[in-house]
Amino acid sequence: MTDTKLLDSSIWLDYFYNGNHKEFIDSGEIVLMSVISLYEIKKKLSLKNSPNKVDIAIQKVKERSLIIPIENEIAEKAVEVSIKHNIPMADSIIYATALIHKGIVVTLDKHFKKLDKVIFFE
Repeated sequence: MTDTKLLDSSIWLDYFYNGNHKEFIDSGEIVLMSVISLYEIKKKLSLKNSPNKVDIAIQKVKERSLIIPIENEIAEKAVEVSIKHNIPMADSIIYATALIHKGIVVTLDKHFKKLDKVIFFE
C-alpha cells in the first residue's frame, strides 16, 4: 500500500497553470490537503483569473481532495515543526497535517525540501 499524498498548494497551482503533476491529481486516488492550501490556491488563482475559472478550479480541488481542517492536535504539532525546522506558520500547519494523517507532502516549496516524508520537485 502506498502512503497517502498530501498535495501542497504549489502542486495544484503548477497543475492549473502548467498542466504538471497529473500523476497525482488525475490518478483517481483521493489526496489530502490542508485547509490552508485551499486558501492559498483560491487566493493565487483569484489574483489572475475570472471568478468563473476560479470556481471551476476550486470545485476540482474539492472533488479530488479530503480537506483537513486545523484542529488542536495539528496546531500544536505545527508549533513543534515550526520551531524545530524554522519554517513559516502555514507550511508548519501543512506539514503537521501530513504527519498526523500519516501522509507524504508533495510540493514545489523549498521550505519542505529537507524534511522527512516529503516528495519535493525542483
